[in-house]
Parts: sequence; structure tokens; C-alpha cells
Amino acid sequence: MSNEQDQSAETQRIKQLQRALYYESQFRNAIVSDAVCFYDVNITRDLIETDFFFRDDKKNFISVPDYVGINTPCRFTDFINKWAEIMIPDLSQKTLTNISVLREKLLSVYSEGKREYTLNYWGEDVTGKKIYFNQRFLLTQNEFNEICALSIIKDYTQVKEFDDEYLTSELEKIAYEDPITNGINYFKFKEKVIEEGKPGSIICLDIHSFKVINSICGITRGDDVIKAIWEAIRIAIDSSKGEFAAHINADHYIIFIPTENKDDIIARMKSITLTLMVISVDLDVPQLQPYFGVSYWKPAKKIELAYSEAVTAKHNAKYSQKQNYDFFSIEDTKRLVKEKEMMDSFEESLAKKEFKIWFQPKYTPKTRYLEGAEALVRWVKPDGTVIPPSEFIPLFERNNMIRNLDEYIFRNVCMLQKKWLDEGKNIVPVSVNLSRVSLYYKNVAEQYKKITEIIKIDPKYVPIEITETAAITNEDVSVLADSFHKNGFSLIMDDFGSGYSSLASLNLMHFDTLKLDKSLVDYIGNYSGNRLIEHTIALAKELGIKITAEGVETENQVQFLKRIGCDNIQGFFYSKPVSAEAYSKVLNNQQFGGELKPLDYIEEHLYEFNASLVRTELYSLVVNLTKNIVLDYTERDDWKTETGIFENDYDIAVERIKNELISEEYKEEFYEFMERHNLLKSFNSTNETRVFEYKRLVHNELMRMRIILNLFKIPQTGDDKYAYIKVYNLN
Repeated sequence: MSNEQDQSAETQRIKQLQRALYYESQFRNAIVSDAVCFYDVNITRDLIETDFFFRDDKKNFISVPDYVGINTPCRFTDFINKWAEIMIPDLSQKTLTNISVLREKLLSVYSEGKREYTLNYWGEDVTGKKIYFNQRFLLTQNEFNEICALSIIKDYTQVKEFDDEYLTSELEKIAYEDPITNGINYFKFKEKVIEEGKPGSIICLDIHSFKVINSICGITRGDDVIKAIWEAIRIAIDSSKGEFAAHINADHYIIFIPTENKDDIIARMKSITLTLMVISVDLDVPQLQPYFGVSYWKPAKKIELAYSEAVTAKHNAKYSQKQNYDFFSIEDTKRLVKEKEMMDSFEESLAKKEFKIWFQPKYTPKTRYLEGAEALVRWVKPDGTVIPPSEFIPLFERNNMIRNLDEYIFRNVCMLQKKWLDEGKNIVPVSVNLSRVSLYYKNVAEQYKKITEIIKIDPKYVPIEITETAAITNEDVSVLADSFHKNGFSLIMDDFGSGYSSLASLNLMHFDTLKLDKSLVDYIGNYSGNRLIEHTIALAKELGIKITAEGVETENQVQFLKRIGCDNIQGFFYSKPVSAEAYSKVLNNQQFGGELKPLDYIEEHLYEFNASLVRTELYSLVVNLTKNIVLDYTERDDWKTETGIFENDYDIAVERIKNELISEEYKEEFYEFMERHNLLKSFNSTNETRVFEYKRLVHNELMRMRIILNLFKIPQTGDDKYAYIKVYNLN
């Protein structure tokens, strides 16, 4: 290659290098263009070689080393310490944690593969002005493998102030704005009432059975309904007159109107009620039925007190048959005072055993024998005054005191049952109510089991009653039921028919007994009411659930319930609630009204026989006796499922049922009645019905059974003989 060619190549290389340096310079200038200060540092050698300047807001340039009192070249570590001492009054800021060892931090950052390190902190410029610094270190490696950095310091004060303002705005939004309606929440509502300082009325609004909407339509549709209710409220109030509202939570709302005029307030509530009727149609949801409570407020009164009064009035309206609103009154004040006295004396009264256990017996309508009882509580004050449960139970449920009372009653019932057992009495199960509050405490079943172990009473003598409403509203009721069963308790669903549950849900809740509410029993004598109760009992029986009817007061009710297979009856017809002393005497004579008379037995037989004809059978089947074939005509193969016998061979099935299911005293009679050859031999070729009663195991319990067996022939099928068999549970 010639010298001219060498010179040309060298010239080209120099131009490329100049161009690269130019672009690097331009890039560097762009990066530092809005910086108030920048400098180069050799991190490896801990060295700043050249002077550098700080630009203030008047475009004046001041030597930074001179300002902090250090000469360049200088150690980077010394400069940083001086910079921190002079330019940063508050070194406690979180981002400055590593400032004293910044060189070591930068080397560590580079070794981790990172090429940038940033510090943000409040400091002061050279004029003493407060400034928010953004200091970046852009890390590189030079040709000597030394770690270097370009430090760029910018003024981020405006950015920081904007961020802080935005953050404050967002926090206020979170604190004061309702996330569903985007309107104000209860906290902002309280502030606004106080800020306005005008006397007026606080109105609380709730929706009857709102949980049903969430259950049927889903949470998303439930939120749509909440928004629609909010819009209805906004339309009904006039913000120009100082009226405003807030969404508290769920279906709870609160409204402020600066007036005490009842007519005006009632008009607003009626307007909202009418609008909600339209919403129900538009959103295709169950009818929205609001109820309101109103309290007066004035600047000297606490908002929480006025709200509490409005809630009290709202609860009054919830159970009113006349109107869907109520105004807080003097009577409410007296009641609140009384409730406060009850709450204050609760613990002391519990310790003094002022809560007395009473018992209401349960009798079987067929034999009139005592089969159980329900434990009830009465609060008897030292002066003999009796406070009825209707006054203190709801109160203690609202403030969670009921849990202690529940356990107190359970413990005392266990002790009384153990006492009577030790005295040689023939005790029967005494059911104990468990409130909805107690249901939400973990390990409640294990806790109650432990109490029975300490007192040494079998859990079967203290079944647990849970109201229908409490069961429906508790999502874990199935788990809870399994826990109680695992610990030896049986479960009773109380007040069935007073809530909104479906009959199909009974199979999911694993209750052993269903207690029909008095509101259902009172329908006896009404055609529709009779059919409803009949079908309820039939379905429960099919699911293996026993039936108790409560609130039974008349002979007609007893006879009807007996006829359709109700297992036991609780009510004033047999007995009002009695004291523990009186109930102890009942245990000595457990048959109501003395021994049955001959005519009673005849009547009992007729009722039992007729009952089997109207109730749902346990299972039914058709047998071709001639060919020894079982034909199960039920939809779910109930016979096979119930007996656990899946052969279509009738002879084998009868033999197995006799050996495995029938009680010893009835085995031979059962076999003689059901045996195929006996049936063929005794069949005289005309339709004939036969009846047989016996005992067998059903769900691991010995039950009284009845078989109705119809023998027949079908001419068109030749000489084959058939048996139609229906089996009933008489318990």
C-alpha cells in the first residue's frame, strides 16, 4: 500500500473519530441542557479533576467547589461530604441513606450490571432557596477499565410539588369518595354537615332483603342497583338548597336536608320510594322496598348521635306494618336509656345468675309422650321484674354480648341435664338456640363439645337450634353443620317458613330436624296453607329430616299435624314454657294427659294408616312375581339407593333385606309376608291389597315402617302375576 493510500485511510479514521466525538458531545449537551449542575468523576480513582459550576434561576454560574470550600482536583468522597453538609440541611431523608458511602454504592451498582443510580432529595441552592434535587449518575468504563460517571443535577421542584398535589388529591379521593357511586362517603358527609352548620334532618335509608338481589342477580348487578338508588336519591334532593347525601356501604345511605318540616321530609322519602319502584322494573330485579329513619340535628349535637338516632328510627320502620319511615321520638330515647342500662348490667347479671333457664316440652302427637324440649331464657331481676327475651336478645345480638349469653345458657342446660341424669330421671334432648353472631366464631362446635366433655353429658342430649335466617345468611353453614355433627350434636333449623329460603336448600344444609314456624302453623285450616305444610313435611321426610311444629295451640292443629306425619309438637296446647323445677316434674310423668284409652288407640291406628296414604313413600317398586324380576318405576331408583341392593332378582333382594335391615323381632314375619312363593301361592287371581308393619334401620336409626302391597294380574300379558309395593316411614 502507498503512502498516499496510508494517509487517506488515516484521514478517514480521524474524520470518523471527530464525527463520533461530535455526536457524543451533542448527546452530552442534550442530557445536561436543563441541568443546574453537572460534573465528571472517576469513581475508581475517587477523583474529580476539573472545576464545575452551579446555575441559579437568574442564569448566574457559581463554582461549586469554591462554594462548598474545596479545590479541584479533589477526592469525590470529600466533595460529596462537603456537598451534603452545605447543600442538604436534612440528611435524614430516606433517599440519602447511602450518601456517606456513595462511592462504594456506585461501584456496587456498576458491578451488578446497572448503569445508572439516582438520588432525589430536598436541598438548597447557592442562594439558600429550597429546591428538590434530582441527581443522576450515568456510569461508564473508560479505556483503562476505570469506572467513571457523569453526575447530572436537575431542579425537580415543580415536578415534586405537582406529584405531591396529585397524591394529596388522590388520597382525598380515596378518603372522601365512595368507590361505587363516585359521590361523597360518610366521612365527607359528616365534615360537610359540620361545615355547613345549618340545623336540619338526618335521613337513613336501607333496602329490605337487599342480600336477595346479590344472591339472585349477582354482585355486579347488585352494584348497578346501588348506583341506581344513588341516582334516585340525587334526583330527589336539591343541592342548591344545601341538601346532600352519601353512600355509607352496601344498601345503606344517608341524606341531610336543612329543614325540620315533616311534610317536606315525608314527600322526599315518598319520591325516592316511587323512583325505586321504576328502577326495579328497569333493572329487572326484585322489588326495591326502602325504609327510612329520621333524626333532627343542630350544630351543638354530635353527628354520630344524630346518625344513631336515625338508625334507631329506621329499625322501627323496618318492622312497621303501616309505613316505611319513622321519626326518632322521646319514646325511642327512653328505650335507648333502658337498653344502655341493660348493657351496663349484663356482666353483673350473668355473674349473679339472673338469667334463668325455662323449658318448653315437645310431645309426639301419636303417643303424646315427651320427646324433647327447647331451652328458653328469662331475665329475672332481684326485685322479681322479668325482662322478656324480645327486649334483650336483639340488643345483645347487635352488640355481640349474645355470644356470652349463648354459652351461659348452653353450659347451664348441660349441667341441668347431667343433674337429672344422675338423679335417675329418663332425660330427653333439650335443644339450645345458637345466635347468628355465635355462628361466625371459629371452632364454636369444638368449644361446645369441650363443655359437654367437662360436664360429662352426651352431646345428643343438647341439640343445637339455628334460625333459618341465620343459616341462609352464613355462607359456611354447611361446614359448620358438618363440624357440629362430627362432634356428636344434632342440628335443628328453627323458624322455618319465616325467612326466604328454598326447600331445595335443606338438602345442602345437613339439618336433622326442621322446626315449622308458628306463622306456617297458623295457616292450618286454610286449603293452601294445608297443602304447603303437607308438601313441606313430605319433602323433609324424603330427605330424612324430622319435623317439629312450634306455636301449636289448638286441637285441630294437633290432629292435622298428626295426620300428615309431624314427628313432634311444641306449643301452648301441650305446655307453656316452665321453670327448671316444673320441668323436672314433667320428666317424672312423660305422657301428656295420662294413659291412652281404647278409643284413642283406634283413632291412632286410623290416623297412622291414613297418614301412609297421603305422605310420600320411602320407595316403591313393581315385581313380576312369576319371573322373579324387580321393576323400579321411580325416577331415581329409590328402592335400590335406599336399600343398597341393586340386584333385579326379587328373591335375593328380600333375603338380603331380611338379614341386613329388618330388626330381629320382625325378621320372620317380614320374610313370610314378602316371600315370592308365599305371594304366588296365596294369590287368588283377583286384585288384592295387604298391609304389614315392622321396624328396620333407616339412616342407621331403627324406624317404624309400613308396607302396602297390591297384588294384580294384567290379562294381556298372560298368566304373569305382579306385586306393587309401597314402603312408608311412620316415624
